[in-house]
Amino acid sequence: MRRMAGALVVGLASAVMAVAGPAAAEKVVPATKVMPYLDKFLRVPPAERSRMKLSYAVLRDGKRMPNLKAVLVEPGGARTPLPLNDEGVFERLPTLAQLEKGASIAFDVPADQKLGSAMDIAPQLKPSGEYDVQDLAATVDEANAVIGKSAGVMAFMAPKLSGIAFPKAEGGMVMFADGRAQPLPLIRSGPYFRPADFKGAVRVKLTKTPTKVAFYSGKK
Repeated sequence: MRRMAGALVVGLASAVMAVAGPAAAEKVVPATKVMPYLDKFLRVPPAERSRMKLSYAVLRDGKRMPNLKAVLVEPGGARTPLPLNDEGVFERLPTLAQLEKGASIAFDVPADQKLGSAMDIAPQLKPSGEYDVQDLAATVDEANAVIGKSAGVMAFMAPKLSGIAFPKAEGGMVMFADGRAQPLPLIRSGPYFRPADFKGAVRVKLTKTPTKVAFYSGKK
C-alpha cells in the first residue's frame, strides 16, 4: 500500500487516556501515556536524531482538539503550560528529566472525559522547492535507525521507512549527475522520493513547494 508513514504511525501509537484526575474540573494523565516513546526517543543522543522529530496531538472521538489547555504537572507541584496549536498538536514537549520524574499532564476537561493521543514521526526538513538527495537519504536512514533503537515493540510493528513524501507539491523531477532527469512517482497527496529507486540521483526538484515534508513507507 502506498502511503505517507505518519498516518500509520499515528494508528499504532494511539493511546486512550483513562486516568482520572483528583478534581472533576480537570483530567490528569501520566505524560508517558499521553506521549508514548518520547522518553525512549530523547534517550537517543541528539546528534543521532537531528534529522527527525516527534509530535503529539490530542484526540476526542478520533478528532483532534485544537487549542485545548494543558499543563505539565511535576511531582513537586510545579506546573508548566503545554500549549496546543489550532491543529491540536503540542507546541512544546516535556524534557527527558521531567518524564523520568513521573510528570503528568492536566487537561482542561472533566476528569471522566475520554481522550486519546496520536504520535507522528516527521523529518526535520523544511518545505522547499529543491532538495539534495544525500540529505533525503540520510534523513530516511537516520529515522529507521532511531526507530530501531528507541521504539521497542514499535520497531517490529511499524513499517520500515523507505522515502520522503512531499504533500501538495503536485509533481517533480529527479536529477542525475549525468544530466538525466526522471519524474517523481505520485500518490494522492503528492510526489514522493525513494532513494533506492533512483541510484545516482543528486537533486530533487518539485513543481511546487510542499505544504510539509513527511516520511513515506511504501515499497514502490
